[in-house]
Amino acid sequence: MDLLKLLLPSVEDAEEIEQYRAEFPADREQVTAEPDRIPGLDYLEEYGTIREWLEFCRTMEGKITWYMSVRESDGKIVGFCCLRHKLKYDDDDEDFASHIGYSIRPSERGKGYAKEQLRLVLDKANELGLSSVRIICRDSNIGSVKTILANGGVFLDSLHGEESSLTVNRYDVPTGK
Repeated sequence: MDLLKLLLPSVEDAEEIEQYRAEFPADREQVTAEPDRIPGLDYLEEYGTIREWLEFCRTMEGKITWYMSVRESDGKIVGFCCLRHKLKYDDDDEDFASHIGYSIRPSERGKGYAKEQLRLVLDKANELGLSSVRIICRDSNIGSVKTILANGGVFLDSLHGEESSLTVNRYDVPTGK
């Protein structure tokens, strides 16, 4: 596996972000309550252009930070993640809230990138002063379960969402080394 680095997305990355989004088919398995949402690209589905989404991301500074996971060898975006600086905002249901959301582009899965991406964003959470984060994932998302456990996640419980009809597993994950 090539090394990854986390970078903040910018307007210069708009075309590659659009290519990343295009790799996720509309008929994919639903992993969030919002069927169009790609984890790590939270709220992108609400905007017509990448530029509009990036402007929204800027308005969330200090609350949520989005990162691109970029392969150092060729600069390709292999993943996205977002880090919520606190677990609950506004009308969030804290039981179903997650500090971190992430995805790996389908063409790059199975190469260990998710585990490394999560490790890197856990370092960012630690820098924010968070000693532990809550991460949820769909109970059937075996890849995500393995990624969380590989990074020290401790299973808390499973919850069923009445509105979404999804069952999610909740984990607490330490951020410190």
